[in-house]
Amino acid sequence: MSSRLHTIGDVKLGIIGKPQSGKTTIFNAASGQHASVGDFSQTVHKAVVKVPDQRLDVLAEIEKTQKITPAEVEFLDAPGLSGKGKEGASAEINPDLKLMDALILVVDAFSDTATPEADIQSLIEEMVFVDQIVVESNIEKKLRKAKVTGDKSDQHELDLLHRCLKSLESGKPVIDLDLREDELRLLKGYAFISQKPLLIVVNIGENDLPNVAALSGKYASLVSSGKREVAIVCGKIEMELTALAGDEKAMFMKELGIETAAMNQVIQKAYSLLGLISFLTAGEKEVRAWPIKAGTNAQRAAGTIHSDIERGFIRAEVTRYDDYCTYKTAAALKAAGKTRLEGKEYLMHDGDVVLFRFNV
Repeated sequence: MSSRLHTIGDVKLGIIGKPQSGKTTIFNAASGQHASVGDFSQTVHKAVVKVPDQRLDVLAEIEKTQKITPAEVEFLDAPGLSGKGKEGASAEINPDLKLMDALILVVDAFSDTATPEADIQSLIEEMVFVDQIVVESNIEKKLRKAKVTGDKSDQHELDLLHRCLKSLESGKPVIDLDLREDELRLLKGYAFISQKPLLIVVNIGENDLPNVAALSGKYASLVSSGKREVAIVCGKIEMELTALAGDEKAMFMKELGIETAAMNQVIQKAYSLLGLISFLTAGEKEVRAWPIKAGTNAQRAAGTIHSDIERGFIRAEVTRYDDYCTYKTAAALKAAGKTRLEGKEYLMHDGDVVLFRFNV
């Protein structure tokens, strides 16, 4: 298969938060699992979740196929932060968290003693300080090496680490630094926690469900494109929803005034935060969603399916999803001029229904 430079694979989301913030409840709501909650457990929970995409159901009906393959998200619920700011920071953070594409930060907004704004601040402070410890240690090692060997080949990386340190000492996450692509590559191996996009999940009580819009406005100042997003979720209700069958679930949601499950919103916001879109393939054997980075060209998108298709790329036959639903067959689409032939540099759009032509 094609290299991970071109493909996304499963999106990995780490769930973090203070003890009893409801982070394992959010994990259960996302995954449909029943991991024990409220026990201060140091257990790591993992689950792979299919990304909701109604477009696939529509395409499957058109193509008369039973096989639907959605994109997938891997959730990891891991201990690792105390919520005590700098005082609670430790360089020994759960190593699995460093492998995540983005982090979901769950804060308690449901209990009688909830202080969500203070918790968000202290948890981000802790993440910043965790990275500061790592940066200081690596600067010290590189300076010692240069002094002993006279080798100054690491000078550019050392300068970059000093920039990171200055930002971290001022309380700013690494993600807020304006870094070039080459600098991002240099830092990749450090897997800084504060460099990961952050989806802040404000975990509310059932009584606050009518106030979701107002609460979204309250936390809007935290949002920063590609860096931080906010979702307002009642974890307890969302966890209960996962246990219900279709009709019963719809009735329960209607009673509570919930139009769509908030966990769908969490997944979609995580996608947006990571700059991901999905192109679609449709045929008699299968309909499938393929996640790629926005701005990916057609040839590289082809490599998401298989490296041979990328290598032997000839052209992409591209149809807008809405047009596919309207005309339904390849013959009707071509007759209406709704299927375009695109070359390797065509930039893919979310919802493009694509057939790649290739020769190897």
